[in-house]
Amino acid sequence: MTAEKIECASRIEAVVVYARGAIVTRRVELAEPLPRGAIEIAVPGITPLAEPGSFRALVAAAGASPDAAAAPREVVGVRARLVVPPAPVSRSALSAQLRELELAIERLSAEHDHLRRWRDQLAAVALDPELARRFRPGDPAARIRDALAVSGLLSDELAALDSRTATLEAELERAREQLLSAQLDAAQATRGEVEERAPARLDVVVRLAPARGGAGGEPALRIEYAVGAARWWPAYAARFSRGATEVALQLDALVAQASGEDWQNVRLALATADLVQDTRLPELASLRLSRAQRPPRRGYRPAPEGLDALFEGFDRFVAALPQPAAGTTAAPGQLLPASDEIDDNDDDEPTLSRPVPSQAREELREAMDRIAPPPGGAAPPPPTTWPERGSAPEPPPVPAAAPLSMPLPAPARSKSRGLSLPSFGGGYGGPPPPLALQASAPQAPSAASARVASAERTAGLAEDSLGHDEELEGAGAAPAPLEPAQVERWLDFDALHLPGTGPQRGRLAHDQPGPSRRAARRAQIDIDHLGAPPRAVDPRASRGQFDHLYAGEGAADVPSNGRRHRVALSAARAPAAPRFVTVPREAAEVYREARVENPIDAPLLAGPVEIFVDGALAAQSSLGHVDRGGLFRAGLGVEERIRVARNARVEESSAGLLGGSLAVEHAITIDLSSSLGVGVEVEVLDRIPVTDDKDVEIKLLSSQPKAEPFTQEELGEPVRGGLRWRVPIAPGGKASVAFAYRVVFSSRNEVVGGNRRE
Repeated sequence: MTAEKIECASRIEAVVVYARGAIVTRRVELAEPLPRGAIEIAVPGITPLAEPGSFRALVAAAGASPDAAAAPREVVGVRARLVVPPAPVSRSALSAQLRELELAIERLSAEHDHLRRWRDQLAAVALDPELARRFRPGDPAARIRDALAVSGLLSDELAALDSRTATLEAELERAREQLLSAQLDAAQATRGEVEERAPARLDVVVRLAPARGGAGGEPALRIEYAVGAARWWPAYAARFSRGATEVALQLDALVAQASGEDWQNVRLALATADLVQDTRLPELASLRLSRAQRPPRRGYRPAPEGLDALFEGFDRFVAALPQPAAGTTAAPGQLLPASDEIDDNDDDEPTLSRPVPSQAREELREAMDRIAPPPGGAAPPPPTTWPERGSAPEPPPVPAAAPLSMPLPAPARSKSRGLSLPSFGGGYGGPPPPLALQASAPQAPSAASARVASAERTAGLAEDSLGHDEELEGAGAAPAPLEPAQVERWLDFDALHLPGTGPQRGRLAHDQPGPSRRAARRAQIDIDHLGAPPRAVDPRASRGQFDHLYAGEGAADVPSNGRRHRVALSAARAPAAPRFVTVPREAAEVYREARVENPIDAPLLAGPVEIFVDGALAAQSSLGHVDRGGLFRAGLGVEERIRVARNARVEESSAGLLGGSLAVEHAITIDLSSSLGVGVEVEVLDRIPVTDDKDVEIKLLSSQPKAEPFTQEELGEPVRGGLRWRVPIAPGGKASVAFAYRVVFSSRNEVVGGNRRE
């Protein structure tokens, strides 16, 4: 059934960025109404960096989801083709402007250097009127006038050079400033603004079956494909208000992509999962002792033995075909040039139509004359005569006792695979040469064939003869062993093909990646090695045991320039519990924190967080992994409206039966004062000394208010002897904390390495 062809435009509608790579969804703008029969819809303008085997077409009823079962049409085929438009150079492109500015700077720099060297040479000229020479009589006044004239000429030339040099320096300065501005514009521009010419693009052709009888309305067509050059990092912004009692937590992402197409006004979603993951159920192998086990199964399989015997019947059939059928499938090993245009109609000697220079023809004839007779005593064939151009050649007689020679297979003439490739079985040397050539010296035909190939290259057949010459050389080579590093290449089944002719026939060959695949690989490597922003963490390092999807609530723009772009995904509001903490022994400041419960219905990954208080940026910090419904604390900086002061008083006295011990008592007082308009509670942290020495005694004497133990385990830095007080302060009020402890040790000892008086 012939399908009607329609070309439709498309736009990127949604993108899901994974930990590495992305899935792009395009919505096809279908023409209305569509024909009821089978149609082929061509969608041009897709990036060539897309993965070749990832294209998928989804059809749904208008207004329904793409997964709807009652689709008005059915997709029966999807294929992609590479299109290179012959677009002229656009001088308005940024790349052309950069090139012109760089060339202008080089030209101005070269002229400036040339003028500087010429000025230095002129400045080194010294005037000498030579008035003291005895054998050169002349008018001294005339020589003085000449010297003054030359001096004036030099002065004018130097002044002109200085003026031109100053002009060039000013032009160079302006050109460098313009180049820096153009480089900044190129760094911030989209791929379409930087490109100098229309790039190669993919055209995706979707074949749709005829419309179903009961289906109504026009379908909605979407195309999905994968790109590898994309990644993201999580980032957050916490905006506190109302005295840090309410917070708006914003989930952002730093997205970088070099897919070859800009994502403009798209629905963006982020996933912590990997784009490609092996989900096959593993096979459980038996465990046997005292016996070597069979190696695990792999996708690679060596070629079976005796594969060449499968083609013996085909080769004999081709050799027995009459002309011109046999001439189209002849092998290069049986070429018998008859003239400059080889066209031999002999059934036993099939040839190819190809111009061969006369010198190469004579060399090949001499080589064929040196061939020894085949085994069995058969006489060699008479010398072949080479008729003039336009005359019919006379076929050489074939002896009756001569054995049947198996012709070589025709070489592969694919221009994209001119070089010989290793076979799926680890290398292949090609079928054996004819029996008539095995009994003779094999060097002469090979050398003659090489000279023929060299002559053909001289005649302008370089590409075709190169592949023919390499195939002849590979015909006698031993199979190369397949290295373990090459086995993984054979597991890429999309890049394998089965040649029908040439030395690789019957064996899988590996396609070499084209320019688009190499460009996609380079872009993916650049994105993988892109440096992470400060305090950013790769989502694969903090995603935990489960993967999560973060869907954006609005549209986003991500240019394809390989740089990081901050994109806002979603935001949620939640109450916050303010907390004031001070450690007056270390710093006479009160720090403000906020305790927030995760308001987003998804875990928070580790990443940087920007903290705003009442619209002003207060701090930039890092956020650790927080589970769904978990708690995290955000530091809000120093609270200047609460003051703290710590005072210590130390008294020493003798202790013990005979005064052999020394008792040092410390009395600590911590005063707090607040100028806030609301009442707050301040956590005061302090500590008393601890010891593992049995001769030293430490005792807490008093605490007002009563202290509670503080271990500091939530910060990951446990402390011994810690004390904590929760002190309420009225609006504009004051509060204090007092405690005392005593240290008793031998009077013969003293405290070393510390402040014994606090």
